[in-house]
Amino acid sequence: MTQAASKANWEMIPRKVDFKWDVSPLQWIPQDPFASHSVNHFSFTLVRGEFFFCRMLNQALPYITDEKLKQDAKIFIRQEAIHSQAHKVSIDEYLVRYGVNTTEQYQRVVKIFDNFLLDDPFGYKLPKRLQRGWLNLRVGVVAAAEHFTSGLGQYVLTRSHWEDRGCDPVVSDLFTWHSAEEVEHRTVAFDVYQHISGNYALRAFVMGITAPLFIYLMAAGTVQLAMDDPAVPKKQKSIWRAAFWKAWHRSDLNSYVPGPLWYLETTLRYFKPSYHPYYEASTELAQAYLSRSKGVIDNAKVALQVNA
Repeated sequence: MTQAASKANWEMIPRKVDFKWDVSPLQWIPQDPFASHSVNHFSFTLVRGEFFFCRMLNQALPYITDEKLKQDAKIFIRQEAIHSQAHKVSIDEYLVRYGVNTTEQYQRVVKIFDNFLLDDPFGYKLPKRLQRGWLNLRVGVVAAAEHFTSGLGQYVLTRSHWEDRGCDPVVSDLFTWHSAEEVEHRTVAFDVYQHISGNYALRAFVMGITAPLFIYLMAAGTVQLAMDDPAVPKKQKSIWRAAFWKAWHRSDLNSYVPGPLWYLETTLRYFKPSYHPYYEASTELAQAYLSRSKGVIDNAKVALQVNA
């Protein structure tokens, strides 16, 4: 019997959302300012990164011959587009209010997603014989990144419980809603990669590059946001200081945000030949949160334009 191309046996829904950014504090995790910055910087990476995810799966659509998986991919694109826009609004209406240097934060991820990972990397036109392989590799980057985002989603849903612990309800809801949808569509990018390529060596190679890059973006972004915050000790404001890594690890021990050891353990699971994101998180837990999120204003499907 032929194995189904799509492992998702549940409904995925792009949801309209609206978050009110009038009063949320920059230190929205009051017990741990370091963790606040660690989570907040994600918005910058996600705005650029998720636009890239949409672009890559959109380009992969013509190569998907399984109709169920193609529909999964279209829903994935719609969800990620909404995620990107929601975080762009949070930056413009929330983080900018506190004087956050948005230019420097964006520049770090623009170099990756808008220069190197373009169809013509650094302006170099690839020969036609290499273009499909370049697409496969970049879809592999999406699958590797989604391994982390779904893992983060499961962490948030099972451990963080920010709002229940006195954290700002709006920022908590934004990131928990996003986390839940990452869990909901966690199988899609990997299934697309397996369908159009399935090369294990390439998959492992891509994760070998993606993991340290992902961790670097986490660390550098946290430092950038913490730089002007007097509540964060100076010794924690450099990735070259042991105090930074200790603070990050302590935030993990307190279940506010995953730390360096979590990233290491999560990375290693991806290298298992039998790996599949289906087994990495709970769809039921994610959809239970999505049904009660205050920021979700419409659980009906959102009609966004997707070019096949």
